[in-house]
Amino acid sequence: MKKILILALLVLGFKDSFAQRMRVIEHFSVGYAFDKSTYVPSIMYGQSLVMGKRVAFAVGTGFRLTSFFTAGNAYSGLGTSNAKVSFIPYPRANANALNIPLLLELRTSKLIIGANFDIVGFAFGKRKDSMTVFNKSGLKLDSLNAAPTRYNVGFGQRGTTNNEVYIGFRPQEELTIKVGLSLVYSQYDARYRKNRKDANFGRFGYETPLMPFISVVFNFER
Repeated sequence: MKKILILALLVLGFKDSFAQRMRVIEHFSVGYAFDKSTYVPSIMYGQSLVMGKRVAFAVGTGFRLTSFFTAGNAYSGLGTSNAKVSFIPYPRANANALNIPLLLELRTSKLIIGANFDIVGFAFGKRKDSMTVFNKSGLKLDSLNAAPTRYNVGFGQRGTTNNEVYIGFRPQEELTIKVGLSLVYSQYDARYRKNRKDANFGRFGYETPLMPFISVVFNFER
């Protein structure tokens, strides 16, 4: 009986100690990435589980809305049937994506090193039929139009996703300023008209270079 009592006290002690080192942080952020002829504003709401005290590890998720705009950059065919075809949307490409990201961070009282990656979601935007088309496939295309790929899967597998690596500075507990690099994948689903019939022409993709970004994050402990 004495051994059981000691074991129970030890378990309760570890539980209390562990609970003191775990916090749930609610956060809302506004971000902006940019490059020549490309800009990517975003907003994100999420929650993170912070584990540890002096140097803490955080993992979180939530929802991120990203708007992607680029002008003058070509989308290239991603399949065997359209590999030799590309197009440039006029006057610019635009895709809006609502995704669920995964967030990973190492934290101290004033500094954060982290990354986040869009995992799944969906995209929406206008269908483009005013495009400059580069066709080296030998196919005769009467017309070509495209709209953002509807469903997103991370790391360029499908759709429009945003990925960031960064350093964050915490001038106070409720505020974080992040600077880093953003990589955006964007895809369009295209249709073409041949012999007066519409047909699916597969997906076309564009991968941005690494773009600098800045984000302001407001934190609330739950």
